[in-house]
Amino acid sequence: AVVSTQSTGERSAGHVFVASSALGEVPKAGVAVLSATKHALNGFFYSLQRELGEKKSAVTLTVGALGEIDTGDRTPIFSLPDWMVGDKVECAAGIMNSLVTRPSTFSFPSLHLGVARLLWYLG
Repeated sequence: AVVSTQSTGERSAGHVFVASSALGEVPKAGVAVLSATKHALNGFFYSLQRELGEKKSAVTLTVGALGEIDTGDRTPIFSLPDWMVGDKVECAAGIMNSLVTRPSTFSFPSLHLGVARLLWYLG
């Protein structure tokens, strides 16, 4: 998790970015334990997100669903074509931007998650 905080007098304010995985959104055969772990992580942080919102907290939270990212040492979980693999610099820039814009969710590569969901539904 990446945490950005600031003091605003008596209250704390900040933002937490949780680096999860697309496997927490879309299951994949062959990686059941990893997928289950990411689903649990997402469930915990989505619940915490709701609690912070209900308490009108100045602390916000983004859950990041990161797909396959080319880090130069690619050992893929998915057999994806190159056009579906995200660039590490673009991913880092997106995460940094989310610390400013504070969205509730962040997906990277953005097309990857949508395509993965479609393929999962089609079976």
